[in-house]
Amino acid sequence: MRYLFYVLILNLSCFTFGQKNLNPYGKKRSHVFGTRDMREYKNYGMQYEGGFTYLRTKENDWVTINPDRPIDYLVDPKGQLGMFVGIGMAHFPVTNPPKINILGKRLISYYDWGLGFKLFGGTESTDVNYYLADGTTLFNSTYGNGSFYNGYVFGRITAHNNYYFSKKYYLDNGLGFNFDYRVLSGKETETYENYYKAQESHKKFVWQLHYDIGLGIKISRGHYLIPGVQLPLMGLAQWEGFKPSLDWFSSRYNPILFKVKYIVLMELKRSKTSCTNNGTAEDKKRNSEYLQGQ
Repeated sequence: MRYLFYVLILNLSCFTFGQKNLNPYGKKRSHVFGTRDMREYKNYGMQYEGGFTYLRTKENDWVTINPDRPIDYLVDPKGQLGMFVGIGMAHFPVTNPPKINILGKRLISYYDWGLGFKLFGGTESTDVNYYLADGTTLFNSTYGNGSFYNGYVFGRITAHNNYYFSKKYYLDNGLGFNFDYRVLSGKETETYENYYKAQESHKKFVWQLHYDIGLGIKISRGHYLIPGVQLPLMGLAQWEGFKPSLDWFSSRYNPILFKVKYIVLMELKRSKTSCTNNGTAEDKKRNSEYLQGQ
C-alpha cells in the first residue's frame, strides 16, 4: 500500500505541472547534416526487456516466546540477485484522438505486453537460544539456514503515461498486471525446523498489480530505450490483505525488477505499384502529421 501511495502522488504531480507533447515521436526537427530519415513506421512494434530481480525483506528481529522457559528466535531473511527476460509488443494509439483525458491531457500514451521468464532468489537463517526457567541462563543454542531460487514464466500488460522533459527524454510511468506461474522451485524448508512460525511456500500462481517507472530515451525515429524499475503494488491471486509479498520459509519477500526495455517500431512497407493518391483527406492529414513527428 505504501508503494500505491507513492504512485498516486507522482502521477498527480505530473498532471499538476502539466504535460508537454505526449506524442512519442516528438515534433519536426531541422536536419542540417545528413539525410533525414523519411521511412514510415507503424504505430506498433516489438519490445524487448530484461534485467535483474531482487527480493526485498524486512529487517531481522529477535522474538522471545514461552515465558515459563524463554526461547529467543532471530529470523534473518535476505534477498538474492536474480534475472529476467521478456519479449512482446508495444502499441501507440497516437494517430487517433485520445478517448480518455485528464485535465485535457492524454491518459494513456501507449500500452505494451510481454511474455518471459524471471528468477527470484532469497535466503533465511534462524538463530535459536534456549534458556532455563529463570530466563537468564543460556543452556543451548541452535542454528538453521536455507536458500532458494524460484523460476516463473510470466505474462504482463501495462498501460503507460509519458511526461516529456524534452524531445529526447521523458518520464515513463505505467500501471498494469503481471501473471506468474512457478515452474522451478527451490528448497522450501530450512535445515532447522523453526517452531516460532510455521514455514510455508507461496502458491505457484501469482497475480499482481504493478507499477512501472523509468526514464524514456528517444534514440532515433521509432527506437526507444527505457531503463527503470517495476514494483508490485497488490497481490490478487493469493489474498493476504493487499500485500504483494511472496511467502517462503518463515518470511515475506517483495519482488523488485530492475529493468531495461527497448522498443522498436515496425517499418511500414508500401507496394511500389500503389497509388500515392489513395486515402481520404483525413487519412492524408494524419499520415503527414505522423511523418513530421518521426
